[in-house]
Formats: sequence, structure tokens, C-alpha cells
Amino acid sequence: MPSKPLISVGQLIDQSWDIFRGRLVELLSVSGWVLVTAILYAIALSFYPSATKLGLGGDLSNMEFIGVILFALNTFIISPIITFWVYISLTRMVRAHLARRSVDHASAIKEGRQAFIPALITTIMVLLMLVLAIVIGFGPPAIIAGIGAWFSVSGLIFVGNLLLIFGLFLALYLSVQWMVYYFFAPIATINDNLKGRQALEASRRLVAGKFWEVLARIIVPKLVFLSFGVFAMTMFSYVATFFVDASGGLNLDLQLRLTTMTNTIIPIMIVVLINPLIIISDVLLYQSLKDNRS
Repeated sequence: MPSKPLISVGQLIDQSWDIFRGRLVELLSVSGWVLVTAILYAIALSFYPSATKLGLGGDLSNMEFIGVILFALNTFIISPIITFWVYISLTRMVRAHLARRSVDHASAIKEGRQAFIPALITTIMVLLMLVLAIVIGFGPPAIIAGIGAWFSVSGLIFVGNLLLIFGLFLALYLSVQWMVYYFFAPIATINDNLKGRQALEASRRLVAGKFWEVLARIIVPKLVFLSFGVFAMTMFSYVATFFVDASGGLNLDLQLRLTTMTNTIIPIMIVVLINPLIIISDVLLYQSLKDNRS
């Protein structure tokens, strides 16, 4: 069976938008779970210490301390977990749509929970590959410069600093290359149940020989969708700022608290809208790469 041509950038954008419109309710019912983090941020910021107290370094009350802890927990633990869970669930939902199967909200969330750990492991492996790229670029020059500094050998320090410039470009080159090569590894785990190293190898095989074509198809649709998101966020922020200024009056602490809330919550609301579009585009590209190799 002859392979299908790789989906174009324009087709990615158009088909992503068509799927988004056709499955709007189902997609937003899953993506909307990210709003849980917005609610937690609103609760945390309502108890958060005032700008005046923080500026003066005053003692925190019990409720203010709870607000600080809740804000930190939501930022570093709860929000990443929910966001990644939603990413997995949306990916499975898009796969079901492409297979002409219907998946309801509850089933998508359940499937997201089942694939969470394997997808997390694969994602961590991809991140480790990017860390390795940085180590390869900066490690040897840093070691040489460190040895030169330890033994007070100016020649080694000079060589190390010189190699550091080369290492910067090497790290950047490897980071971009490996990011594209292993970009689809988490999707391979989520949709095709490939684990860890198998997912990384499968992703690399899909991209091999098509690096620049894949890079363009990864970046351009996201720029289009993010531009839409930035425009929407600007409009929401403008309206929110108007109401904050009106409701805050002359109370500076209240104005700062409400401004912080809107600046934190509005971007999350925009993420709920554009996240499905970005994920649809990635899954469509992944499926097209698989068909292109058939």
C-alpha cells in the first residue's frame, strides 16, 4: 500500500479547527478541568498576604499562611498534575475521533488516568534527553575550565572558555534536534501503548528524513493558535482591568489583589480554549507521519 503524503501546514490548521468546532462540547468538558487550578488560585489569592504586609515584612496570620501554602501547592504540584492529565485525556479523545469512535467525558478522564504513569515516564525520558544535550554542550568546557582554575593554569581556563562558546551552539543544536526527534514519544505512549525507550525510538523513526518538514508543522500551527489565544487574553485582560479599577477604588491592596487574580486566572481560561487545538494538531501530525511511513 503506497504511503500517504505528509499533511500540510494549512491542512493541519484547517482540520484542527474543524475537529475543534465539531467536538467543542466534548473537548471543553475535558479541557475545562484545568479551571480547577484557576479556582484554587482564586481561593489562595483571596487569603494571600496583602502587598503592604509583604512589603513591610509583617507576620502572617494563619489564613494568610494557608493562602501562601495553597498557592505554592497549586503552582508546583496540583496544576502540573491536572494539566498533564488533561493533555493525556484530550490526546486519547482525539485518537478516538480519528478512529470514528465516540468517547464521552468520563471515559476520556478514566483513560487519562490509566495512561498517566507510562506517559509521565516517557515524558521524563524526553526531558532527560534534553538535559543530556545541555550536558554534552557545557560539560567538557566546564570541566576543562574547572581543572585550569584548580591548578591555576591560565591556558586551560582560556581553552575552557573558548570551548564554552562552541558548547553553547552544540547544546542548542542538539536540544532542538532531539526535541523534534522525540516530540511524539509521549503521544506514542498514550495512543499506541509504546513504553519508554520504544516510544522514543518510534518517534525518532517517524521524524527521520523529514526533520525540517516536521519542525515547520510543529511550530506554525501553534503560533497561529497562540496568536489567537494572546488576542483573546488581551481582550479579557482589558475588560478585567476596567472592572478591577472600578471596583478597587482608592484601596491599593484590593486593586493589587484583584489584579493578581485576573493576571493569574485569565491565562488559564485561555489555555482551556487553545489547548485542544494544539493537541489536535499534534495528533493529526503524528497520525500523518505514521501513514506516511506505511
